[in-house]
Amino acid sequence: MNIFKIHSIFSSLPMLRKSYAIKIMSVALFGIFMPFFMLVCYLMINSSLNLNDNFNIIIVVFLATLIGMVASLSLLYLLVLPIQAILTGLQQYLNKGKKPIFPTDSGDSVGQLMILIQYMIEKLDLLNSSLKFSDMVDPLTGIPNRRNGEERLYQDMARISRENKQILVAILDVNQTNIVNECYGYELGDVCLIHIVETLLKSIRKGDWIARWDDNQFLIVLWNFNDVVSTTVLERIQQQSIKTNPIEELLNLELSIGACIYEGIQESDNQVNQKTLITCLDEALTQAKQTDKGGIVLAEKIL
Repeated sequence: MNIFKIHSIFSSLPMLRKSYAIKIMSVALFGIFMPFFMLVCYLMINSSLNLNDNFNIIIVVFLATLIGMVASLSLLYLLVLPIQAILTGLQQYLNKGKKPIFPTDSGDSVGQLMILIQYMIEKLDLLNSSLKFSDMVDPLTGIPNRRNGEERLYQDMARISRENKQILVAILDVNQTNIVNECYGYELGDVCLIHIVETLLKSIRKGDWIARWDDNQFLIVLWNFNDVVSTTVLERIQQQSIKTNPIEELLNLELSIGACIYEGIQESDNQVNQKTLITCLDEALTQAKQTDKGGIVLAEKIL
């Protein structure tokens, strides 16, 4: 069933084409006056009442219908005004860059629409600001974005090849972000991601770095780690991120980690090695997410 069909039919009528409010009020007007017209028809057909009685009944019902019509159409018009306000706000934002502020205290469909539009406008403003500042920084968390992370990872792998060192690379996935967004709102989901980044930054040492890899995934590169207890480092990072969860009373976040140790070889093709490393990390992360709770999977070393 085409849910836009009725709207399209009404839009094809000249007098209803440009106003959504008039469309709604036309339907309401039809419903309000239908009982009155049916009563008139009934009285005209039924001859058991005299003409004066019929006329009096018609006048009383007409006045009652008229009062109900004015009250109903006035309330309907006021209910439609938020939709017009949304349209006007979006037009001003697109044409003049003036950011609208919509109320976010309603739980119905129009209220949810205003919340989502307000959220998208905030995200667009944040993105525009970040583009003016740098196209290499994630606008929400302030850490390197994926493009920057890939370039930095390539540089680190080239350095490893020259210096014959090793790094621990991991992808961290916040498992419940979709649930948070759907149940508690996207703003609270953003709060969780920002919190995790702040915790991760406190958990790594100088020379290590983190980048936003995907919506709910982060790439972390650790230079200073003990090869024997590499998983211990990841467990500490995982526990610190979960322990200080800002919405712990609402939902326990789980952090899945897929990791791999990379050792460079001189005169190797780092672009090929980078693709191999990322594939290895994705496979390890998939295995980690298959556990009941957030798991940690350390893949074999890549040379």
